[in-house]
Amino acid sequence: MNHLQIDNFRALAPIRLPGITEPDGLEYVDDYDDYALLTYLLPKPVDIQDLMDQLEDNMGLNILYHSRNSFSESSPQHCCAYSSPTYEAMYKFNAQTGADGKVSTLYVYIFESLEVMLEYLKEDLRQHSKAAQFQGMELPRLVADFM
Repeated sequence: MNHLQIDNFRALAPIRLPGITEPDGLEYVDDYDDYALLTYLLPKPVDIQDLMDQLEDNMGLNILYHSRNSFSESSPQHCCAYSSPTYEAMYKFNAQTGADGKVSTLYVYIFESLEVMLEYLKEDLRQHSKAAQFQGMELPRLVADFM
């Protein structure tokens, strides 16, 4: 993985997502062949809707889905957002709520290629589209973003 992409994200993210991607909150950086995974522990847990709003408004990300495994209000919620492939950076963000109904950990994937990013997004969408409550992008729309 290109460490310049990781360094660029680590410099930009605290400015664009203050209180979410703080340098002190970076728990892990796992470097793989095709991507890097950054795990952030949030200094203060947030509502998933507030997080999705910040990802859209402050980072310019597209929401891929927001899901819940059951109709119970206490059931964990999941969300995924990704950067438009027209930008230089290729990011995918994942979060889920804990027992308190808040997000306390954010997972950020930084990809090296559009092809790998699209495959990860398609698989993520496929896995979560079967949830009891699902609001998400249709697969053809996702693929069209990468054309």
